[in-house]
Amino acid sequence: MRVNLLGPLQAYGDDHRVDLAPAAQKVRQTLALLVLNAGRVVPFGQLMDELWDNDPPASAHTALQTYVYQLRKRFSLGNPRSGGAVRAAGPLLGTVDGGYQLSLPADHVDVFRCEPLLARARAEFRDDDFAQARDTATAALQLWRDDALVDVRKGPALQAEAVRLKELRTSAHHLRIEADLHLGRHHEVLGELTSMAGREPTNEWAQRNLMTALYRMDRRAEALQVYQRARERIATELGLDPSPELQALHTAMLASDEQLLRPAGRLTAVTAARAPCHLPAPRERLIGRAGQLARITAVLAGRARADRPLVIVGGVPGTGKSELCLHAAHQVSGHYPDGRLYARLRDGAGRRVRPAEILRSFLRGLGATEEQLRLGTTDLSLLFRSWTADLRVLVVLDDVCDVRDLTPLLPSGGGCGVVIGSRRRLFVSSSAVHVELAGLPFDDCLHLLASSVPSHRTTMDPEGLRQLAGLCRGLPGALFAVASQLRRRPHWTARQAAAWVLASGGADSDPLGVRAGFDRTLATLPAESRSLAYALLSPGVPDRLTPALAAAALGISDQRAEDLLEELAESYLLRARPLCVNGRFSYEWEPGVRPLAARQSSAPTTCSA
Repeated sequence: MRVNLLGPLQAYGDDHRVDLAPAAQKVRQTLALLVLNAGRVVPFGQLMDELWDNDPPASAHTALQTYVYQLRKRFSLGNPRSGGAVRAAGPLLGTVDGGYQLSLPADHVDVFRCEPLLARARAEFRDDDFAQARDTATAALQLWRDDALVDVRKGPALQAEAVRLKELRTSAHHLRIEADLHLGRHHEVLGELTSMAGREPTNEWAQRNLMTALYRMDRRAEALQVYQRARERIATELGLDPSPELQALHTAMLASDEQLLRPAGRLTAVTAARAPCHLPAPRERLIGRAGQLARITAVLAGRARADRPLVIVGGVPGTGKSELCLHAAHQVSGHYPDGRLYARLRDGAGRRVRPAEILRSFLRGLGATEEQLRLGTTDLSLLFRSWTADLRVLVVLDDVCDVRDLTPLLPSGGGCGVVIGSRRRLFVSSSAVHVELAGLPFDDCLHLLASSVPSHRTTMDPEGLRQLAGLCRGLPGALFAVASQLRRRPHWTARQAAAWVLASGGADSDPLGVRAGFDRTLATLPAESRSLAYALLSPGVPDRLTPALAAAALGISDQRAEDLLEELAESYLLRARPLCVNGRFSYEWEPGVRPLAARQSSAPTTCSA
């Protein structure tokens, strides 16, 4: 036998799918009172007072016997009788001297399962284990389906019990909200607190916590308005001043006390001994990117912005997007004291890194527990947003190809900053600042090479240096690759390095160090588009492409060809040129892409997972 009282009365026998709760109200009252006193003797007089409101008729005792008989028959409770208390050997409804006693295991009644959960949640809260206290209180609240005994007629005993159970539910609700606030989840509880404060304008607990939630969301004016409304209602309805605790909170808000912004407890966000710094060190110095660097750092360091600063850096593979993002992030790191987080969304082969894996890395750095790290992607993302709502964290996300992968990883706080290195043109937010990188001017290419090796080696062969710079097509990645080769082989001149580049451009070689980057970009395309792109790189296909030319070369429709060309342009592999006569664009490969033609036969076939 199982009985649920936290909502409409439910009673089950051996078949837990069939509700056997009696229809007659007095039988329901009898069952409810016996269940709530399971294991104890309920005197006849108490039962009759409950059923007939302290005015039982002459036939009351006979009627009560009938109700008990109906319960025994319906739930197979037997009819043991003894001079003492009934032993709790199973569900039995026994007659003892002066009353009835129902023996029923505690875990068969929802009320008796709820009360230990709430006691445990209170103990966990006292121990500052707010995450566990929240989970335990939530488990207790999930047992409630409605107000306790909502469809049972109540005499004096059941009415008193209904009031007690209502307070129990309120206590669990309050404890869960308090735990949420300690965990920094004020965004999630704001709606509940607003509704509760509106229903109970003199409830200082609700007003105090609503003020706290609003203040932590940088809505101080609204928090102070809540106090003024509460003070007026308490004075009007109760003739009292607000409690010293509520007044102290108001005073702290007027003084902009920073302690109010921090959730308390050891399981809140950023419990690590030091703020995390996941940023790799830049590998090379920047040359020719001073303007772009200044623009990015101005956005990320500008504290006058009302919204979260977000910068997207895009460009052709090899233009130095990753290096620029890292240089900018290190320059502004002092503006983000709560942490600098970094992740690549694609691995070296261009395969997708799962957002949950990245979120766990972020949250581990911010102090999450192992239990919290076992959550699914959605809950991890919500936890990350909650924790970053009040922090000043910089998030650097590199190798981004899809907004859907990006969305779970964005912090929520206006004090946070985001830098995105993207292989595709993305729309993330109307307030995002876009920085697109092209190849370096020729003079900057010369300067980069000349500054990377001893000066006597470049001054002795200026023409070779110019030839080498031209082969690199303005791509910093290629320039650093050949500079690295010159440093490893100090007996080479620039002319010899240029000859090596020209001689090593076959299908299995990558002298300029950029082919892998192009392959990673191509690997992010759908399989069909990737295959068609490699076909367009064949030697027989012109450098300047139109939808008609591409359609003829690939054997596809003009519309499919145009969609493919636009997709490659979005991935920074093609650039659109002025309109053709027929109103369509023409396209040409970005500098450095065409050498991939030599690899047509070895085009990768793995899908971008």
